[in-house]
Amino acid sequence: MRDGAVAARVEGPYGSEGYVRQGLAALPRFDGRHALVGSWMVGDEPAGLCLRESDGLVTTDRARFVPHIIDP
Repeated sequence: MRDGAVAARVEGPYGSEGYVRQGLAALPRFDGRHALVGSWMVGDEPAGLCLRESDGLVTTDRARFVPHIIDP
């Protein structure tokens, strides 16, 4: 959703509840791909991170995924 309007729509295996609606969080674009960084903490220590890249506005389960482990 962007300004109350649908910015992108992705077909998916949704149940009887219908749709997943999310607000738009503009991601940086590199070489035509939207990049997202995810991180994990265990207690107060960093444990891992991942980079996900998607061609479209919606990061789906088909996004490129690169995991990293942090070993202190």
